[in-house]
Amino acid sequence: MIGAGPAGCSAATALARRGRAVLLLEKAALPRYKTCGGGLLPRAFQRLPAHAREVVESSFHSVLLNFQGEGLQFTATRPEPMLRMVMRADLDHLLATEAQKAGARLVAGCAVKQVISKNDRVELTTDQGLFQARFLIAADGVHSLTAKACGWPALPRLAPAIEWELHFAEEDFARFGRTARFDFGFVESGYAWVFPKRRHLSVGILTTRRSNVNLAARLEDYLRFLGINRIERTEKHGWLIPLEPRRGGLARGRVLLAGDAAGLADPITAEGISHALESGLLAAEAIATNQPDPENVGRAYQALLEKSILGELRSARWLAKFVYQHPRLRHWAFRWQGRRFTRLAADVVMGARGYRETVRNPLSYLKMFGRR
Repeated sequence: MIGAGPAGCSAATALARRGRAVLLLEKAALPRYKTCGGGLLPRAFQRLPAHAREVVESSFHSVLLNFQGEGLQFTATRPEPMLRMVMRADLDHLLATEAQKAGARLVAGCAVKQVISKNDRVELTTDQGLFQARFLIAADGVHSLTAKACGWPALPRLAPAIEWELHFAEEDFARFGRTARFDFGFVESGYAWVFPKRRHLSVGILTTRRSNVNLAARLEDYLRFLGINRIERTEKHGWLIPLEPRRGGLARGRVLLAGDAAGLADPITAEGISHALESGLLAAEAIATNQPDPENVGRAYQALLEKSILGELRSARWLAKFVYQHPRLRHWAFRWQGRRFTRLAADVVMGARGYRETVRNPLSYLKMFGRR
């Protein structure tokens, strides 16, 4: 495996538990900071080991949706937490440790320089020497060296995002640390967010537009709107979120792409941990049950992805057009049936329904528009 994030670690753990020899390479020393909102949805949390609750900094049973300039605000509430907050450094370290406990060998501080896929093996040239493997699961992120080396085209759609980790005096943090919120209207075709962690706020903004947008200026506007002005310390970060999978299939020869390297983030929420964890497990399943034949492994992995993730993402992209590309239609729909749309979104977040079911099942539309 390349990459000790959720995708790489979940794959490494699953294969090691099946008795396979597993090598997990990570370019940074762990724990390391990872740019990420750090919001864990229930569909991601349920795939984590039970002791993952140790790294949860805060949990929220309610989430606020605010439509700036439209006078609309909705709150989704569920008995179980809708959103749990983590720092990715802690989560990834926990997952890497879990993989090691299962029997995987972790080599951290190991940067991969070259990937060569051959008929009978994959060769990895790193700054710590040459490694060989029968199969490679590449979970090396949105800028995947592996994908480039093995001839995959670039990711077709990327969403720029920035996030500022804001530290306050305790009395100021208390004013903003009670609610996780998403705000639409501060940036074209995107949203801003406030994620309260244990002692600070993660505040960010993203856009799904392909044209240039000054996200830093928009985020400053957002902070002024919130009334956040007495900040003791700020840590600024930016990254790209893949909104569409790489084309041409996600397995080639003995190489399988997972997580952000494959482009499996949710195009509506831009959340990537859920599908990263799942894709790692599916890659492990394909290898464990179909090796040594790479063609069978590749076909099995693609079929598993299609059944559980890729179909969901196609439906999500269709819905994302409504959310981000047609603001007037969105405004009309939420003004008319905003509470129902919010409950429907909460069902998806909680794992009670999927995007594909929502798009294909006519009863979903009847429920949204109050006919059932």
